[in-house]
Amino acid sequence: MRRAHDPSAIAMSAVLLEGGPNELSGTVELTELDEVIFSEEKIKIRYGNGYEHYETVRPPLPGANGGGESEHMTFRWVGRTKIAE
Repeated sequence: MRRAHDPSAIAMSAVLLEGGPNELSGTVELTELDEVIFSEEKIKIRYGNGYEHYETVRPPLPGANGGGESEHMTFRWVGRTKIAE
């Protein structure tokens, strides 16, 4: 079983993104995006002519019944970089 903060688990899950472009705010399925680069603390999402950078705010919270996870891992937008031409 993969832990929620395991980078391979993050890549295959929905996360909550705070800040950044409106189209990337809220709950996002990372598997539906074109290019995502991730580590345990950060994710970088290709968007337009650059990358949106997010850092971990909080890991998923356990479900109310003690089993499973009820809330997604949360990342907060910290900046944008442009792709060199």
